[in-house]
Amino acid sequence: MSQGQLLLYSLGCVALLYVLSLFHSLFQSAFHLLKCSRGNTVLGILFLFCPYFFSCNEANNEAAENKLPSADSSVFYPVQQYFYNEIKIVENSPTTITMFTESAGKGDSSIITKEQFAQLAKLFLENNIADQAIKKYYRESVFQDETTGSYTFNYSTVNNSLPVQSLQVLIDIKTREVKRVFISQIKTKGDSVTSQKLGWKTGNSFYINSSLQVPADKETTKQITVVWMDNN
Repeated sequence: MSQGQLLLYSLGCVALLYVLSLFHSLFQSAFHLLKCSRGNTVLGILFLFCPYFFSCNEANNEAAENKLPSADSSVFYPVQQYFYNEIKIVENSPTTITMFTESAGKGDSSIITKEQFAQLAKLFLENNIADQAIKKYYRESVFQDETTGSYTFNYSTVNNSLPVQSLQVLIDIKTREVKRVFISQIKTKGDSVTSQKLGWKTGNSFYINSSLQVPADKETTKQITVVWMDNN
């Protein structure tokens, strides 16, 4: 909305408040003369002004939306498509998939099926920050890291209630291919809060580190690493 339109809305709001104050003074002086039916008529007149209240509110909401980090025209790196492609490659290849788990100081490893792999990997697809409903709450920054030979696309949110709090995509400077993706997210269910650190290494592995905090209880942690190609 333009500044001129916002000004008109503001003037309309001021005028409305002035008119209502006049009505209020009039009603106080004439209240003892009005019957119930006439009182209802007065309420009807007030309802005529409701659209002005909504207009003022919409103007304020739109002004607030305009201050959010990302516009609809912003183009985020297609992370979702990257994960889809990675999952498909594993599902269509004859590779062996190994899962390593560690919880309460105990570790274990096992061979898992493609179906189990897909179920675990689905966590990376749950929250799409490029979705138009939440995209506006994320800001993007891009920088070049000479030490790792990567371009880093960093996404962070200004809305603490969103699951994904930050997301990083590391792209090889020479090949322009994604090297790694890191996600930090928080899930709340009732009184429990689960913090998760997710990481994906292209053509190699992914990990899910979870920390569960329940009121009046000790924090529990669990680490899962899934590897399908040992090429460190």
